Amino acid sequence: MNPTFGRRKKILASFGIAVAAAAGLTACSRGEGEAESGAETADTASSVAALGFGDADTLLSLGIQPTVVAPFGTTGDTSEKGVGPWAEDLFTGDAPVIIENLGQGLTADAVEKVSSASPTQIVAVNQAVDEQAKKDLEAIAPLTTHSDEYDDYEVPWDVQVRDIAGAVDKQAEGDKLIEEAKQAFADYREAHPELKGKKAAVALPYSGRLGIMTEEDGRGVFLTEMGYEIPDELQKAEEGAFFMDLSPENYSMLDQLDELFILEYGGQENEVRENDAFQNLDIVKEDRVKYIGQDLGNAMSMPNPVTIPWTLDNFVE
Repeated sequence: MNPTFGRRKKILASFGIAVAAAAGLTACSRGEGEAESGAETADTASSVAALGFGDADTLLSLGIQPTVVAPFGTTGDTSEKGVGPWAEDLFTGDAPVIIENLGQGLTADAVEKVSSASPTQIVAVNQAVDEQAKKDLEAIAPLTTHSDEYDDYEVPWDVQVRDIAGAVDKQAEGDKLIEEAKQAFADYREAHPELKGKKAAVALPYSGRLGIMTEEDGRGVFLTEMGYEIPDELQKAEEGAFFMDLSPENYSMLDQLDELFILEYGGQENEVRENDAFQNLDIVKEDRVKYIGQDLGNAMSMPNPVTIPWTLDNFVE
């Protein structure tokens, strides 16, 4: 596991959300760039546990109804299907077993809940799976995780889709979904040429500070794919981290931006909004700060074939 994961967990706890900021993800694999999978055929996908954030969305886009879902959010923060509004229409099966609060990785209690659901296959690509959890899950059913080529929570979204599609023997469908999602980004850029070259950043508030998302985070990915540029000065994250920690005394760095997007999570944005240093910024006085609601922020945290078009459709609002 990445050495910065302990710091990542501490920050996430202060966010007040149970998701590893773009959520943390996981696993260990045998091959360089190849996902580890015990899947045999698509038939085994009849009872799939989706333990990674957004893994359920990808399975749904492939026509598979997961029987276990790990939602991106805190307890009581999701629907009975465990997915966001972007995927509810796709979830036509029975309500799954929901395993919440996995933002700090898989726990023994979570593994026990997976076991009680008796899945025939487990997908945990966008999740943090340590060696013990990996061993325990493999004893339940064939397990698919991300490769060692990537750190937890930093697996490119198209690689996630490809790994999951391969695990359930739907490679061609997965490739098509990736192509369609990339085209959605291209269409958005074409429809909004005014965004090209604009400097922007998306920030998650916590404890009176701001976590500025880098291009390694899903939210940063969304901004750059939409046409914005995130200044290098605001991407100086600690090694292996997905955000740059910005304290109030350094808020002046935000004035270089054309637009700043702040995520709303548990009211923590108000601590920043009411800060004198923040209120004195030109970007605030000139109304170039926008606030992103929790559903939209969650969708941006995990780009996939379902969240990408939904986010682009809802971003302007």
